This record gives sequence, structure tokens and C-alpha cells, in this order.
Amino acid sequence: MLRVLDGMYREGASEPQSLDIVVTRHDVFDEAAFRSTGVLELYEELFPARERDSPDDIVRWLLSDDVGERRRFSVGGHEMSYRLDSRCFILRAGAGRTVGLGFFTYDHASDLIFCNHVGIAKAWRGGGLARAFYREMVAMLDALFPNNIGVVLEVEPFDRDRVAAIIADLERTGRRQLATDERDEIRRLLRASWYHKLEYSVFCDARTMRPLACSSPCLDPTPPSSGWANGEENYWLMWRARASAPSAELRAGQLWHKAATAIYVEILAKSLVAADPNGRRDYWDYATALVAGTLQRTATTDVRLARCLDDDASALLSRWRRLAIDLPI
Repeated sequence: MLRVLDGMYREGASEPQSLDIVVTRHDVFDEAAFRSTGVLELYEELFPARERDSPDDIVRWLLSDDVGERRRFSVGGHEMSYRLDSRCFILRAGAGRTVGLGFFTYDHASDLIFCNHVGIAKAWRGGGLARAFYREMVAMLDALFPNNIGVVLEVEPFDRDRVAAIIADLERTGRRQLATDERDEIRRLLRASWYHKLEYSVFCDARTMRPLACSSPCLDPTPPSSGWANGEENYWLMWRARASAPSAELRAGQLWHKAATAIYVEILAKSLVAADPNGRRDYWDYATALVAGTLQRTATTDVRLARCLDDDASALLSRWRRLAIDLPI
């Protein structure tokens, strides 16, 4: 399974360097070996706390729980099961140093692959490495899961009016420093743009062609239930079909329902509740009700798949690039 990426540049390097990709449960088999790669440290460096899962949960999912076997549990007397396969792809440079990661989960119930996290160390961005790494991971996923129909992921919504106001102020004043909330808003546009380049589409309301919002349940079921709503996040769901996959036969509305259920029930809720079925019954009711509410609100919506960046958003992106402000995403 090990793959090599040749001819890639590190920032400031004069010669191209060779990198390799290793995969959990194919090249990295146990917890000690996984932790020794430094991938969890890179994960913490790249993603803010509110977007990160517990390192212990990640280790458990990758190496013991989500290993392609059906897991069964009972909530309130109701028998349930799920079957997931999670993999971490680790991009290594010289001396085995980790410079990139990709965390994906395959849901056997839907044949969907969920992209949890992808990231590249700041010093290694540029030169097309991120795109090459991502495409190589997807090719490896296709080999691991030949029945998959495509990849779905979450992106944080960007407010185009807010983005436009930020850019206009930067153009007018010439300032180079952005406030934290301004950086966050621009990063949302840049992240959506990156997946746009990878030919992802976003689920939209056909009437307005605006992306549909999907609420993610709180990722931490341990606090009192009164605090769960504070941990919810709104996302747009993006989709990239596998070439020649049967998903082409699905209507966008069917795919929207399948994607939301796979991400938030099969992958998120079941994984968290299975760890403590008796103690997390209330969390199960909360999470499934939240997903049901999202699907009910969009039940009569004519759902379409469209490119994430329309002409207006693309124009904003061009204006941002002309400012030449370095802002890693």
C-alpha cells in the first residue's frame, strides 16, 4: 500500500524531494507505532480545538473499532449495528517525519467515504503537494474500498457579504493584518475554493442555488445535555462522485439524505454511543433528532449539486489573491 510522491518541493528547498504515504492497518499496525509517527501532533497543529476529535478516540477508531467489522450495541432495548472502516494516511518526508495527514472513514451501509480531515504542514504547502497528496489518497481509497461511490465532506459556510466587506476594507485601507474573525471568514472561502478545484460539488436548493446547511451534533457527549447545543456547528456538505460509480443514478435529494445520515448517524452518533450505550442514550436521542430535523426541513426542497464557487464568489477570490496576503488555510 505504501506510495511514493516524487518531485515535490518544500518551501525554500532548491531540489525536489521524495515523500511516501503510509496507511494505518496496512503499514502502521499498533498504537505505539501510530503515535510515534507524530501525526497527532501535526493534527493538533493544523486544526483548532473545536474541530478536533480526542486523540484517544482517533486511536480507538483507527485501530480497534472502525476496522471493517460489524459492531452491535443496544440503546433503550433497541438493537443497532454499524460497519465502518477508518484509515489515516500519513505523508512522510526524510527520516520518516510526518508532513501531511488524511483521515477518512468508509461507511459500508451507504458505500460513502467521509473525509474527516486533510492537512499539510505549513512549510510543505505549495508546489501542488496538497493536491497531489489528496488525489493519491483517493486512488488508494478506491483500491481499499472498490464498492465506494464517492467522497463526502463538510466545509464551514462562508458569508459572501462579510467576505466582500473584509476585502473591500483591505483594498481601501491597505492594511495587511486581519482580525481573528476576519481570518476565519476568509479561510472558509479558501477551503471551499480548494475543494472546488478538486471538482467537488455542494448540495444546493435549486430555487436559490444557495448551499443547504446541515447541523452537526456536538462532538463531545460527556458534558451535561444542556450544553450540547453550544457544541453544534453548521456545515455545507460537498460531494465528489467516483468515476463510473452508480451514484450517478441517484438523484441529488437521495444523495443528500444518504450523506447526512452516513456522516451524522452511522459515523458520528453510533461511534460515540457505542462506547457507552447505557450512559449515552440521551445523546443518541438528541443527535438523531437533530439529523431528522435537518432532513425534515429539506424534505420538500428540490436539491441540486452545483459547483461551490459561482461567478460572484470566484470574483471575490480573485480580489483576495490580488491582495497577496499570506493566509494558510
